[in-house]
Amino acid sequence: MDIAERLQELRKKAGYSQEQVAEQLGLSRQAVSKWESGQGKPEIDNIVKLMELYGVSADYILLGIENSTPTPATEKKKLSKEYRRAIGCIAMIAATALITVLFITALGILQKFGI
Repeated sequence: MDIAERLQELRKKAGYSQEQVAEQLGLSRQAVSKWESGQGKPEIDNIVKLMELYGVSADYILLGIENSTPTPATEKKKLSKEYRRAIGCIAMIAATALITVLFITALGILQKFGI
C-alpha cells in the first residue's frame, strides 16, 4: 500500500469526506484528491496536520509502519469522542426535561381555563 492508499484509507476510516479533510487542513478538496490519487504528496506541515487529524504517526502515513505506542493525538481524539458523546447525552436529558416542564405548564394553563 502506498501513501495515496493510506491517506484514502485513513480518511474513510475516520468518516471524513475529502472536503471535510481539506477544510480542517485549510486546503482545497482538489489538493486532498491529488494526494489520494497519487498525483501529488502532502508537504511536511500538512503531514503533521494529518498525523493530528487521524491520530497516527508520520511513519505510518509515509511508510505504512505501525507505531505501537499511542500518539498524544490518538489519546486526545478518544477523549474528544467520549466528551462529545457525554455532552450529547446531557443535551438530550436537558431537552427532555425542558419539554416535560413545558408540557406540565401547558396542562396547568389548560386546566385553569377549563379546557
